[in-house]
Amino acid sequence: MTSWQFRAKESTGLQRHQALQAGLAGMVAAKIERETKGERTRRRIMAEALTMIDEIGIEAISQDAVARKVGITQSALRHHFPTRENMFNAIFDHVFSGFYRSAEQVLLEPGYEPRKRLMKLCALHLGYAMSESDRVALQCFAHYLYNPDLLSRQSSWYHWIAGHYAALLGAIRPDLDEATRNGRALAILTMSIGAWITLGQSRPSWPALPGQEAKTALLAAIEHLIDN
Repeated sequence: MTSWQFRAKESTGLQRHQALQAGLAGMVAAKIERETKGERTRRRIMAEALTMIDEIGIEAISQDAVARKVGITQSALRHHFPTRENMFNAIFDHVFSGFYRSAEQVLLEPGYEPRKRLMKLCALHLGYAMSESDRVALQCFAHYLYNPDLLSRQSSWYHWIAGHYAALLGAIRPDLDEATRNGRALAILTMSIGAWITLGQSRPSWPALPGQEAKTALLAAIEHLIDN
């Protein structure tokens, strides 16, 4: 099971913590291994292609153009990514796995009571949408819509993060029933994903809420969902 396929389960807080610890330990162990020449080349291909996606868009990118940017032959690129689809799939998985790992770290970080952990997780999600390339993110969303396997993995990630939102809401507000917790978790997720469209880097600032004021306003709305 990949990290994108990891689904939130109805379990105790300890079980969640243990599952996350196991996943994080695996990632750390993988990073310790020495990077090979082939892995370096693969990383360079993905980095150059990602820059091109941001600058000119996915439809304008060919494998030949990426190979020239990297300084390798097209056959060398195809050794790592036989098709454009393979290349884009790997790039977009890598982009969203980065946020997944950051979210895991917030969930595992000791010393936070549930409300503070939930707000830190929400701030991370909103901050990611406001600081990373919305051009890349929105093209990724569109790319996934035409690939059922990728769409399933993306949906699994949404279920995973919403499950943690709901679990934290339950710890903060034990008076809320399951349906209410899940509904509010979905509302938080929807606000966070919507930030790619309304607050992304390509958008002008909102006149009444410039800069970080927009993020502060959304976090205040999430606090309202928690308290009311």
